[in-house]
Amino acid sequence: MSHHTQIAMALLLGLAAFIALPAIVALVRQHPERRLIYKLTPLTLFSFLLWLGLVAWALTGKRNDAVISRYVSKLRDNNRLPLVIALLVVFGLAAGLVPLLY
Repeated sequence: MSHHTQIAMALLLGLAAFIALPAIVALVRQHPERRLIYKLTPLTLFSFLLWLGLVAWALTGKRNDAVISRYVSKLRDNNRLPLVIALLVVFGLAAGLVPLLY
């Protein structure tokens, strides 16, 4: 295996660990909403804002104490959670594409 291939693999593994950080934190802290955090983590490829929110949520470790948990509960009760997630992803994509256009 060439030196460049090893560097590329190390970078990909580092990126995967960085992206998986919310899920890893939720698992280690036994977060009550860890299954939802696991499901949302792959979407962070498209939105850094979503990644930051998931890390903050995973670090709280409490269901009813964190602002994010209360917000998600309200959205889930109103069946708006998928819409908000989609908007976060679209906003993240747009924010990433704007610098490429100028």
